[in-house]
Amino acid sequence: MAQINSMKQISARNMGFRVNIMKWSNKMDLIAIVSNDKAEVIIQRLNWQKICTFLPSIENVNVKAISWQPDETIIAVAYSNGKVVLFDVEKDDEIYSFDLNYEIETLHWTKPVSTSDYADSFDSKNDLNYENYLPPLPNLNSLSSSARRNTINFSKGSPSFLIISLVTGEICISVLGVLPCGTIDIKKHLQTPNDYKILDVQMGSTFDEIILFVKDGLQIKILVFKNNVLSKYIKPLLNLARKHGHILETLSYIKETIQCIVEAWETVLLEMDNKLTKYANSQPEGTISADFLELLMFGVATPELEKFLTRDLTEKGLKKLGTSIELSYSTIQNLVVKPLHSAAVKLFFHLNTIKGLSENTYFYKDFLTVDTTEKAISSAGSFLLKILELQQTIDQSVTDYKIFWCWLSVVIVRLLDEPLPDDVAAVTQEDITYLAEFLNNFDDCIFEKEDGTQVRRKFNLERVGQYLEDSKINFPQKCDNSQQWNKLLNENECLQKSKYIFSHHADASLIQEHNALKKSIHNVFIKPNESVGELFKLKSEIDCNIIDVSNFPENLIKTSFFINKFNQSDLLAISVKEKELIFIEMLPQENILRAINIALSYTTRVPFGNKNVFNDMNLKDLQFYNETTLSMLVKDISEDNKISHYFIQFPIDIIKSKCVVRNIDSKINLFNDLPRVHILDILDVNYFKPIDGNCNGIAVSGSRKVASILSDNCKKVRIYEMEIEYDDDEEVDMSSHNNTLMDNSKDSIAFNE
Repeated sequence: MAQINSMKQISARNMGFRVNIMKWSNKMDLIAIVSNDKAEVIIQRLNWQKICTFLPSIENVNVKAISWQPDETIIAVAYSNGKVVLFDVEKDDEIYSFDLNYEIETLHWTKPVSTSDYADSFDSKNDLNYENYLPPLPNLNSLSSSARRNTINFSKGSPSFLIISLVTGEICISVLGVLPCGTIDIKKHLQTPNDYKILDVQMGSTFDEIILFVKDGLQIKILVFKNNVLSKYIKPLLNLARKHGHILETLSYIKETIQCIVEAWETVLLEMDNKLTKYANSQPEGTISADFLELLMFGVATPELEKFLTRDLTEKGLKKLGTSIELSYSTIQNLVVKPLHSAAVKLFFHLNTIKGLSENTYFYKDFLTVDTTEKAISSAGSFLLKILELQQTIDQSVTDYKIFWCWLSVVIVRLLDEPLPDDVAAVTQEDITYLAEFLNNFDDCIFEKEDGTQVRRKFNLERVGQYLEDSKINFPQKCDNSQQWNKLLNENECLQKSKYIFSHHADASLIQEHNALKKSIHNVFIKPNESVGELFKLKSEIDCNIIDVSNFPENLIKTSFFINKFNQSDLLAISVKEKELIFIEMLPQENILRAINIALSYTTRVPFGNKNVFNDMNLKDLQFYNETTLSMLVKDISEDNKISHYFIQFPIDIIKSKCVVRNIDSKINLFNDLPRVHILDILDVNYFKPIDGNCNGIAVSGSRKVASILSDNCKKVRIYEMEIEYDDDEEVDMSSHNNTLMDNSKDSIAFNE
């Protein structure tokens, strides 16, 4: 039989660094430990086996908050620069990130959403599964050695909301951490908008309330914001968030594919630069094409060109260069034809489903507009056309190079007065005409980098690279007006302006089309954040206490929040003084709350037995263990000034029996109306578990039945197994052992009524 207040230390570890945050995973025996010495998040098992370490992408930042996604291996990490990153612990990889531009105060995942509770408001049985219609995307690792990761899944896990608070006073809400669905500015609801601090933010059990702990000047308050849209349309909103997740997954895959293409193209460019740049830089501007054309037409090479071909390049070097470039182009072609094209088609499919949702105005009028979805589809069509154009350019470039290398190898052999090998293909008159046009574009080309600087590139042989730069292409494909489709468009202006015919931007690069596509998709999902955020209204303001900052600074204020899924109530606990905390149970469906003020110290010293103990306790930390237990870490100072620390598993049923009931009105004052009850008046001393040494904080998990306690110097972590199973005899013995331990302690004695 298990006792809720039983605990057993199973391990301890000196970390070697200062621990700032600890959080247990609800799904696995994993604990996330944050050290801001290097702003790293370390994931370890219960047995201290290190699983992975996540570091920030930039320097000089701190980890402000972390939170595990419910029932999943995804952890959200908030940094001081306003960046939020979702890491998949199972894959040891970053799966998504976004920037809020301001320093983050708090970050929490809500409880999982049970979609069956909202089946009456939205039926998604007719929602088609894209996996039935689209083949899986190719694995990039099999196509490119530079691929860094496989496909990812943003919408993985139980549906939930991510709640983030900023130092600017804004509360940001997102579904699954990927779809923003509301922003609340709390400053207009505060008495001192220039002196406040957000302590904690959570979403209520019914998903239509945001509950906020805030220090407003010298007052500690709880603000409750209500919005009926989230709960009324939660299922279509989750459906939209999942589809947004599919789009983000596809965009991430496209980004990774383009990066592989760019790296393969840079290999081509590097090979050519190593061989040709030295010669090109030694020649006057505008003479390279002329020299090669003279060699083609008259068979005469300038001394510099002849030296370059016969001594620097050589026939063997030319073959090696040609083989390397052909291999790189083959890699690029495979990446464009298979994964990039398939991903663009998949993205087009998802955007069309979003357009279908936008036309269902009953459920999606607050989340989508037809106009923005049509623009995104048009942008996806233009991106797909640019991919097809790039395929044609690659085919053309491969043909160009084969003719060029074949001709150049013949030239080198003739310049060396050597006999031509039998396997050398003859250059036809058609090839000569083609070569003349190709060589005419050898002159240097000026292009602009992302930072605005201009760079001159000589030996402009390459045509694929212009599609992989964020600038207009220098050599657009010529439009063949003899084609029937082009003739039809030219003769009918109405078709050119039709939204059903996608625009082909001849002078745009692939990167430009990709950026335009991302921007248009971003615009599609702006409305949920704007429309839902405007509907949040302040429902209730609960005053908890007026603090004395000289004796109780804001960094000592501890808060905890837990949703009791069995009766759909919200459990709140907050320390209002160093020796006092308030427990609140909010029942939004009944519009009532139960509250009690628990004191850890009497105003006058009261003897217990022959000692004055357990009457000068300070609260070090608190956290809900589960819906039935509140875990507390307290420090007790005895009469002889000896310090002891105790871990308490406070049964919530005992607290509820002493609570007073209040209606949830627009203004509630708990500081003046709430009765104060000493902890020893309602809790037996056997619940006080002595902890060796000084302690600073706790992290508990009722689902994993574990607790971790952090030492005072924040460098040692002890892990305890909770709810230990005993048989009846062992349970009696343990109770006797606990009583003996308490009786023998010089710092604690039995409580006499």
